[in-house]
Amino acid sequence: MRERTCPPFAEAYTVKRGDTVSRIAAEFNTTIAVIRFLNPTIDINRISIGQVICVPRIVITPTCPNGSIYTVKAGDTFYRIADEFNITVRELQQANPLVNPYNLVVGQRICIPRRPAPPPPPPAIPPCIDGTYYVIRSGDTFYSIANRFNVTIRELETANPDVNPSNLVVGRIICIPRKVVPPGTPPCAGGAYYTIVSGDTFFSIASRFGVTIRDLEAANPNVDPTRLMIGQIICIPRKPRCPGGRIHVIGTGDTLYTLAQRYDVSFRALVDANPGIDVENLQIGQEICIPPYEPAELCPTGKTYVIMRGDTLSSIAEKFVVSAADILKYNPTMIPSEFVAGRRICIPPEVQV
Repeated sequence: MRERTCPPFAEAYTVKRGDTVSRIAAEFNTTIAVIRFLNPTIDINRISIGQVICVPRIVITPTCPNGSIYTVKAGDTFYRIADEFNITVRELQQANPLVNPYNLVVGQRICIPRRPAPPPPPPAIPPCIDGTYYVIRSGDTFYSIANRFNVTIRELETANPDVNPSNLVVGRIICIPRKVVPPGTPPCAGGAYYTIVSGDTFFSIASRFGVTIRDLEAANPNVDPTRLMIGQIICIPRKPRCPGGRIHVIGTGDTLYTLAQRYDVSFRALVDANPGIDVENLQIGQEICIPPYEPAELCPTGKTYVIMRGDTLSSIAEKFVVSAADILKYNPTMIPSEFVAGRRICIPPEVQV
């Protein structure tokens, strides 16, 4: 048998008993397509013991900066591994571009990527019943603010217990307690007053305080949104925390996918009920709204699949090499209990290997 010559970036490998091209590809953290490319004159589907083939000249242990190495066990799939480490299938594949997710081999080592630390949540808007909201500006101090609004520094600190007076942040919203409003100011039962500053619009104010423009207009029926004046006082209505639903405190392992299953609501309903939430980085102790059930139509887009008897969200996700969470995202109007035999659902695009 002639000695086989391999390209500079490859090396010779002698086929052993029990070898298949799939096992060799997994051992060298590559794909069958790469081995076929390196051996154009060989039928890789009919390799034999003692045959010499070319394989990539790479380190068998994958590089995994800022992550950890995991050894594949019997029964593992990319979906199960991703679920175990609370990452997405896409993140797992991006960290292992040369690994074939359809052909994991027991003992194979792969990289589990580490997610970056989530950014700290924005400071909450303090309650300010019968008071006035104020947005911190450059140069502000508690002393200057107290003088401007004719309150004491102690009253200001009591109304804003989570604010560090020595480290005021420009743009942060604080409460000015018990502001005396001039006659003719609209009533603001249960809400808070706000003084218009330069550049304000109903859209910017609604966005800043997490209310709708319609709610803002309803709370200020005598205010012309197109003619706001600096110094004008308007009412910021209190935003219902979770109308018709319930509050859930995020615990260890909670994701929107698991909450959608637990409370039997759709993924879109959860997202819509919690505007501004980072769906990929829920924080332990964070409060989110679980909305009431509202039946909706099936998502009409994407590749479709008719659910078979015995199918589950997990088995469908594994079949199409996607995550169960992605299936919920591509069927945002369906609740988990509607995934039953005979229903046609949308399948998200497969992760590219």
